[in-house]
Amino acid sequence: MTDDIDTHGGEPDELSRLLRERVTRHAAPAGLRAAVAETLSPSKSRRRPWLWLPPALSALATAMIMVLWFLPALPRPGGDPLQLLSRAVLTEHARAVLWGEARPDAVPGALPRVMEESGVLLNWVFTGDQDLRLVNAQPTFLEGRRALALTYQDRDGHSVSYIISRDPNVAIPDLGRVQIAKWRPLVTKDSGFSMIVWKQSGLVCMMVSDLVSDDDMNRFKEYFVKVRSATELRSY
Repeated sequence: MTDDIDTHGGEPDELSRLLRERVTRHAAPAGLRAAVAETLSPSKSRRRPWLWLPPALSALATAMIMVLWFLPALPRPGGDPLQLLSRAVLTEHARAVLWGEARPDAVPGALPRVMEESGVLLNWVFTGDQDLRLVNAQPTFLEGRRALALTYQDRDGHSVSYIISRDPNVAIPDLGRVQIAKWRPLVTKDSGFSMIVWKQSGLVCMMVSDLVSDDDMNRFKEYFVKVRSATELRSY
């Protein structure tokens, strides 16, 4: 009896037969050859520059959305000084809401540095109660002038910015003034925000928030009274 092994180094006949009988064979997908050829061909890969377009277009769309969102609040050249300052205040408020960090415990220690850097000095300031609390203080610039920005947060999570600017060129008109307690500040609405504007100790003071409905405006006015009553600015 002779062996079934091919002595010339070929595949054993019996093993070949078993493979043919027992191993299921599947045809390759129709596009496999073309896909492999394309992958192995650098020249063809370079002819498809559209592969980088989706992430680039996504980044561009995000940038455009941010520009369109901030555009109404950006300062514009020319125009009334109060309007320009109001736009800058809205931009500062948006920055505080989006990127500001609530640090109520750090505010008392930070206030001396903030006053020095902003050039706005406070004899005392409203730090909060059960309805409204001071959560941040930062020096900033408005229309090229130094300013001090205080951020408050109420019990429902609404942010209120109180911004004080050294800008003697801003005049507050009589039209639009409203009696609130013993004061008559200017009350306006712009781009979905409410703003209260007044002058105190030779400085321009502004409070801004997203409290715009009738009920919310009553609450916003109460916040104004709290802050206005308990904050004293040094005269200039």
